[in-house]
Amino acid sequence: MDGGNDHEQKHHRFVSEICLRSSAVALCYILLIIIPWKSLAGIFAAFPAVMISAVIIAGSEKGRTEASEVAYGAIAGMCGGLICVLATWLSIKNMNLLAPSIVAGIICWLIGSTAFFVLMKKAKKKPNPLQVKTHA
Repeated sequence: MDGGNDHEQKHHRFVSEICLRSSAVALCYILLIIIPWKSLAGIFAAFPAVMISAVIIAGSEKGRTEASEVAYGAIAGMCGGLICVLATWLSIKNMNLLAPSIVAGIICWLIGSTAFFVLMKKAKKKPNPLQVKTHA
């Protein structure tokens, strides 16, 4: 009987996660429609709705350490997002082709995010020269 209740709780949590993610993305889309200045509205297109919901879900299911790791990876993804936006914008501006520009932007995002992640991991491993070492 307990196994059925566990399955029901997992199903409820899954539905809640989908609603949370969908609501955040839908809210951003609504703001894009409402705000008349589309360049300003584009700020909301970069809103980290999925990242926020992923951190909340990881934290509630697996704890602070897991949520921290998700947020750490999101930093690299968001830095890659800047590269994606620049590549897409430049591609549309120069080629005037939407679909290939979006594909180019996504490829640049993947490469850029991976590069940022590798650099962040290397920087994390290096000792901080400003940190004072104490001997206990």
